Amino acid sequence: MFELFQFLALSFGFSLALLLGATELERRAIVARRLGPNGRAILLALFVSAVASLVVTVAAGISGGWIYFFHVLGASIIYHGVMGVSLVHGLQEVSARVAGHGTH
Repeated sequence: MFELFQFLALSFGFSLALLLGATELERRAIVARRLGPNGRAILLALFVSAVASLVVTVAAGISGGWIYFFHVLGASIIYHGVMGVSLVHGLQEVSARVAGHGTH
């Protein structure tokens, strides 16, 4: 049981690092006024994290049973939804500040 918790915590940490790293790349591109990225890094990071979380969900289900499968699946859906909305909202705020600063 403790090993399953360690596995889930480690995969959560990797996912968080991936998402925050991609957000930082996007933020730097916005501040530098580069037109290339256009949200691709955050979209790719969310996709990779979601697919990897499905693997983690199956591993949790095999290790702990159906109840763990559904708990981890639900938590993963909520986590990726909240992270996607909050990170994109933050990037939109950065973009608005940069756009507003450039017109004055």
